[in-house]
Amino acid sequence: MSFGKTLERIRREKGMTQREVAQEIKMDYSYFSRLENDKFDSQPTRETIEKIAEALKCSKEQRGELLNEAGRIHEDMEKVARIASKRPELGQLFQAAVKLSPERIDEILKQVKAEVETKRKPKEKDK
Repeated sequence: MSFGKTLERIRREKGMTQREVAQEIKMDYSYFSRLENDKFDSQPTRETIEKIAEALKCSKEQRGELLNEAGRIHEDMEKVARIASKRPELGQLFQAAVKLSPERIDEILKQVKAEVETKRKPKEKDK
């Protein structure tokens, strides 16, 4: 499904008109209409999507749908991506991890968490 169709579905579920949503977030009505009709030059920004989601009183899942359909990644993943851009080995690790089974990822996560905990404990004893 496209961003516009997802937005339209959620807006209709909330019982609001395009004009009401646009007015609520002080957005030009014609721009909102173009968003819903997938007639835009570039995907809406995270900020725009957040404003729309707030006006529509979206659930966390609905907000996630809108972000996903606009090609925006979850805020936590965005933070990780920024860190990984400064540390290429983290980017490589992530790229490799997406090819693993969920079970293998769980195993690796347990190992990493155990290692992090082990490294924390000596520091806590020093305090």
